[in-house]
Amino acid sequence: MRSTITLALLPGVLGHAALYSPVPRNSNDRDLPQFSGGKAPVCPCTCDNGLGGKGGPWPNNAPCGQGGHNIHGRCNQPCDRGLRGQADGQACLWWSQGCSIGCSECATAVLGNVPHAPITGASPHTDKNGFRTRYCNSTFKATLPREAWTMNVHAVEGSEDDSYRFNPWRAPGFAPVVDPCGQAGGRYPNVYVGGESDYTNTSLSRMGDLGSVVLPRMEPQALWAAGGRAEVMWGMRFNHGGGYQYRLCPADEPLTEDCFQRTPLGFDRAKQTLVWINGTRLPIHGMFVDQGVHPAGSTWARNPIPRINTDNRGLDPAAAAACPGPDGLSGPGCAQFQPPCPMDHGPEPWSSDLSYQGACSGDWTVGLIADTVLIPDELPPGDYVLGWRYDCEETAQVWQNCADVRIVAGGAGVEQAVMHRTKPNASCDLPSSFYVYVPWYTAYDLTSHPPPRRTEFRVLAPRTPDRLAVTHNRSRLGILQLVVVTLRLR
Repeated sequence: MRSTITLALLPGVLGHAALYSPVPRNSNDRDLPQFSGGKAPVCPCTCDNGLGGKGGPWPNNAPCGQGGHNIHGRCNQPCDRGLRGQADGQACLWWSQGCSIGCSECATAVLGNVPHAPITGASPHTDKNGFRTRYCNSTFKATLPREAWTMNVHAVEGSEDDSYRFNPWRAPGFAPVVDPCGQAGGRYPNVYVGGESDYTNTSLSRMGDLGSVVLPRMEPQALWAAGGRAEVMWGMRFNHGGGYQYRLCPADEPLTEDCFQRTPLGFDRAKQTLVWINGTRLPIHGMFVDQGVHPAGSTWARNPIPRINTDNRGLDPAAAAACPGPDGLSGPGCAQFQPPCPMDHGPEPWSSDLSYQGACSGDWTVGLIADTVLIPDELPPGDYVLGWRYDCEETAQVWQNCADVRIVAGGAGVEQAVMHRTKPNASCDLPSSFYVYVPWYTAYDLTSHPPPRRTEFRVLAPRTPDRLAVTHNRSRLGILQLVVVTLRLR
């Protein structure tokens, strides 16, 4: 049962991930100069990954981050973002904090924008909000099946060493949120929580803004058919374990958590895929959870990328022995579970910014997690907002993004509609033929669908197993914003 909030005071930690496809409203600042090429004044969502920039290993490069320390690695330099370049900006910095299972509100929502002492966790990790701490008086117990745990997986359930038992992923969907589209920086300006709750104020949004209120509606970033399937992708900056769900709310209704929970989307469980930023794809066997979740009868996906321990404080003794210190990186038990790709052999040498990234482990900024979601047959055509909700296990955080999509009526053989979007206000000289990326379709006919600028495209022929060539009827289109193609089964 849920109860009222009581506060324990504690500093928090870095968090974050973001939706990358469809492009979310939360990346509204991606085209501002200070975020060009993936760089950021303080905390970029991709570029502190050891792949670009001139700043040198942490902590000896240029000042960046709170207190003048470059705690985020190469944060003020661009990098090769690859497939992540379509979104980014500060999309990974919208989330809810101080959100425990069994509580009716998050701690930050109860306090509002009022100065107060820090909100943090219990010893020995007061730097983690939610560590051995619940932010209300409640007896609500975790519901997540043990095989879906992503943190401290050897602990005795319910014991003191079960340090993350009050955090959102331990009862998927039950924790409250501050806003279903996230809060900029995860806190109000006067609320000190999550020690590194970074957000750079811009002309478009500021620390503490609520996503459902301030983020403007966009042109649909994807065109989906009722009864069809659609690929969606998200990527992390800091791995806090946990799992996620995709949901829909009609765009003309108030964006509330209740609205999103009315239409959770199912998954094609055979289609979870790792997608590296260079386009390389690896299908994997994902773990999906439909027991002990909210809404009842819905499905959540476990984050397939294992967290790498950075220390052993608060770990079950057996887990600590498998990952000896002092930095928690010197044993086979440092990965919380088996990485999903065979080429992962622990942190890569280039991962020098405390992200401990392996080929598919740690704070995996060099790729995206792709899922195929199922669009309900009965969904009326129209504009919707796709909500991506990620419940963390290591912290009392819920990460959230919202994106605009359009649902069209499903027909005989209509499988999916795919939309390719360039940056807005970009002048494009297009070649006589170019590619629309169609991730998993290989043998389908295409019929063209007129884009908003009434530019016609005709289908040529498949050129590779996963790409289809099309051509346009003019050599220069000026501002190209949308190219829409509808897939039909033969």
